[in-house]
Amino acid sequence: MRIRTAVKAATTLAVAGGLALTLSGAAFAASGPTNLTGKGCPSSYSNNADGGTWTQGLTKKFVAPNGLQYGDYKVTFRTPAGSLVNEGTKEYRCY
Repeated sequence: MRIRTAVKAATTLAVAGGLALTLSGAAFAASGPTNLTGKGCPSSYSNNADGGTWTQGLTKKFVAPNGLQYGDYKVTFRTPAGSLVNEGTKEYRCY
């Protein structure tokens, strides 16, 4: 009987630990600018995260030597106080 109880306890802890990792991973992945890969290279895109607004504006669209289309985006972050922070550029595959 003790072995069964120990196995149940270990299983419960493993499942709970897995859920905790999943929840913290999802929360982390949701912050920052949205990944635009697969969204068809929109001319601009905004999302709210990290207490402010992320804005990405298309600066260049190009076809790579492998035939795949990509887009370069200028990324800015508007803080809750209203100031703009330049976050550089990001490149996404368009499809």
